[in-house]
Amino acid sequence: MMTLLCCAVLLAAGQAPEEAPVVPVHRQADHVTVITISGPIDSMTVQSVRRRLSDAIEDGSDAIVIQLDTPGGELMATLELCRMLKEDAPGNTTAWISPHAFSAGTIIALACRSIVIQPGGMFGDSAPVSPLGPIPQTERAKLESPILTEVIDSARRNHRDERIVQAFVSVGVELWLLQNMDTGERICVDAGEYEAIYGEEPPRTIPSITPSSELEGPGENAMTPFFEQFTGPGGDLTPSNLSSLMQRPSSRPRLGSEDRDAWQLVEQIISNDRLLALTPSQGRDYGLVDGFVKDDVDMKQFLGARTITTRNRSWSEAMTSFLVSWPVRLVLIVIFIVGTFIEMAAPGTGVFGAGAAVALLILLGAPWLAGMAQWWDILLVLLGLLLVGAELFLFPGTLLVGAAGAVCMLIGLVGTFVSGDMTSTEALDGIFRGMLVVFTGVVTAVIIAATIAKRFQSSRFGQRFVLSSTVGSMRGAAGRETPGTTSLPTGTEGIAITDLRPAGRIRCGDAVVDAVSSGRWIETGARVRVVRSDMILEVEVIDT
Repeated sequence: MMTLLCCAVLLAAGQAPEEAPVVPVHRQADHVTVITISGPIDSMTVQSVRRRLSDAIEDGSDAIVIQLDTPGGELMATLELCRMLKEDAPGNTTAWISPHAFSAGTIIALACRSIVIQPGGMFGDSAPVSPLGPIPQTERAKLESPILTEVIDSARRNHRDERIVQAFVSVGVELWLLQNMDTGERICVDAGEYEAIYGEEPPRTIPSITPSSELEGPGENAMTPFFEQFTGPGGDLTPSNLSSLMQRPSSRPRLGSEDRDAWQLVEQIISNDRLLALTPSQGRDYGLVDGFVKDDVDMKQFLGARTITTRNRSWSEAMTSFLVSWPVRLVLIVIFIVGTFIEMAAPGTGVFGAGAAVALLILLGAPWLAGMAQWWDILLVLLGLLLVGAELFLFPGTLLVGAAGAVCMLIGLVGTFVSGDMTSTEALDGIFRGMLVVFTGVVTAVIIAATIAKRFQSSRFGQRFVLSSTVGSMRGAAGRETPGTTSLPTGTEGIAITDLRPAGRIRCGDAVVDAVSSGRWIETGARVRVVRSDMILEVEVIDT
């Protein structure tokens, strides 16, 4: 009777009991937070993820999902994100590849306890690259060593095959897939372990992408000039020997001839002249992918969660990332130089000077907020501005002070592109990128300024901001200024009727003319004397 009554109540309420999804205990969660990572990974990404992770923990999340859609990013930023996931996040972490996670994205995914992927997605190919071209062998060893250490530690920590993760990072890793005929377990073996098991060389069924005449040995193969074969100095840091550097024990012992009857060959996974990239089904077959997740509903079922919350980066973080991109910074450099040039050459409304100041503020402020600029970068730029100002207003014509200021500004601006260890290849890439952007911006600004100097003053738009250069313009009987032809010889005295910063306008008798200060700024009302009268009219203050 009681059972019938309960059923009647449920039907009356229009409800049916939901069947809770059955998930393994180690990944079951009540409140899940999804933290999205989209686009290149850099120091701004680290700051954003750290903030969102802290907020999620404060809100009581017992599982973190990192949703990845990235082509890769900076090495130090990637390693810091991996550290955060292993040490600062809850133990229940899941990487959601949606749809692609290459290079740094794959390394971050491996740091998570579980990996799921969107149907049609792909991940892998995590070798370090450089915009400078092929990386020298020693530098490549220095770059690959921490990456290999990181991915092997992740594999051992999360019970994945440590050999297959090496194939994401290093060219030269050959792997074959074996399956236990009794249990169905699958493992990856390299050529040496295959020979130890079967007493013969493994079959190579994947065609090489390197011409056969170039296959002289594992160290000679390369996928592209950017993906050179990794070998450490003296063999100490090669993938096969790197396991000795790991503190966490290996996830499985190596097999031998006594295991021959228990294991059979399935397929060759990767040849020694390419990097590994996997589809969803391959990731599942090789034991890296735990499930296929299309949307939040699938994710909720995968984790058996009651609630799921998505935390995207804030608009300010997105704006900062946009402002520190190299195209934006190039444009800001041009605006700063051209705006300063116009304001100094033709003072008037102050619009151009204000634009230059805003551009400089963004150039320095955005990298500072992103953690890319250090205090000495900003100090050098400000010191350079002071030296250039001293050249213009205190020591005109010396050139040495101004040149020193320009060098300080260039070094400071290039420094805002560099973060981390200054001796690393990543820092050298930043220096190269910074020099390219800064010098391109300077050259572009000089060309624009030269064009403006020739055409801007005579245009109708320019007349609204720039004083017309009518040497000897006369004041007519009606009290209006009219063009004249009177020249002003050296020694002529007059009164400044505008500020000269360094350009402005003076009155000499009835003539109102444009002039340029020969030294410091000249304020309105000061008495001046003509010291040069040829292409420009140059004046100085008459001390009283």
